[in-house]
Amino acid sequence: MLSLPNNLVLKLKKFADLRYGENPHQKSAFYLVDDDPGYKQLLGIELSHNNLGDANHAWQLVCEFEEPTVAIIKHGNPSGIATSDNLKKAFKMAFDADSVSAFGGIIAVNRPPTVEMIEAMHGIFFELLVAPDFTSDVFLRLKKRSSKMRVIIAKKFPKKLELTRVFNGYLVQTPDDVEEPKSKWKVVAGSKPTDAVYDDMEFAWKVVKHVKSNAIVIVKNKNMVGMGTGQPNRVNSVRLALRQAQGKLKMPGAVLASDAFFPFADNVKVAAKAGIAVIIQPGGSINDEKVINEAKKHRMTMIFTGVRHFKH
Repeated sequence: MLSLPNNLVLKLKKFADLRYGENPHQKSAFYLVDDDPGYKQLLGIELSHNNLGDANHAWQLVCEFEEPTVAIIKHGNPSGIATSDNLKKAFKMAFDADSVSAFGGIIAVNRPPTVEMIEAMHGIFFELLVAPDFTSDVFLRLKKRSSKMRVIIAKKFPKKLELTRVFNGYLVQTPDDVEEPKSKWKVVAGSKPTDAVYDDMEFAWKVVKHVKSNAIVIVKNKNMVGMGTGQPNRVNSVRLALRQAQGKLKMPGAVLASDAFFPFADNVKVAAKAGIAVIIQPGGSINDEKVINEAKKHRMTMIFTGVRHFKH
C-alpha cells in the first residue's frame, strides 16, 4: 500500500506541449517523472489539455471491468457505459443511453476494438478513442474514418499518489482502489438479490466511483441508463438520473447506486416512485434507520457497502 512521505520531492520534465489548456487562451504541457507517458498517440490531430484529462478518466473507468466494456466520456463523466458479450453491442448500448451528450465525447474500450464496433460509430463525431491495442484491420479502418479523431494506446495504471494544487501547496492522497468483496455488503432492506441483480449492482458500484459527486447512476443489464452528477444536494442528482432513465426502466429490477450515504429518506421516496427496485449505497448516515424504513415501506432492496466513493 502506498504511504504518504514526510518529504515529497517532484522532479518533472516536459514530455509534450499540448494544443491548449482547459480554454484556448491557456497554455498546457504534459510532464513526467520518468520516461514512460503511459500512452501513445497513433492517429489524429494534436492533443489538448482536456483531451488528455478526459482520456485518462475514460481509461480508468473501463479498466475496472473484465468483460467487453465501452465507455463514452464527456467533461470527465460517463454519458454512457455498458458491458456486453461483444464490443459493437456494448458501444450501441452506451451510445443510446445518452446520444445527445455523446457528441464530441471520448470513447474508451477495455480491449482491442473490433471493425464491427468502428462501423457502428459511423456518422458520429468523437474526439478520441483510447484502447489497450488496435489490430491492423481496425487501424486501417480508423485512418479511413477520420484524419482528425485522436487514437491512442494506453497502459494499465500503476499505483501512484494523486496530487491537487490547493492554496500555496498540494493535497496528496492515495488512490481510491480499495478492495470491496461483495461478501461484505449488507442487505438492510428487502430480500437478497438474484445473481443477475448482483451483477448490475457490481457494475453500478464500479461506475459510480468514477462519476463526480454527488453521484447517482442507474443501471439495468450492465448498462448505465441514467446518471446524476455535480449537484449540491443528493436528491437533485437522483432526479437528474431518473429523468435521463425515463423510458428505459420498463423492466423491473433497475439498480440505483449512490457514491455516498443518503442523508434523508426523500431520495428513496423519489426513486421508488420512478420504479427503482434496488439501491446500493455506503450507509453511515445519522438517518440510516429512516432511510431503511422508507425502502421497506416501498418493498425495495437496499444494500450497504460500508465504503464511500466521493470524486470531487
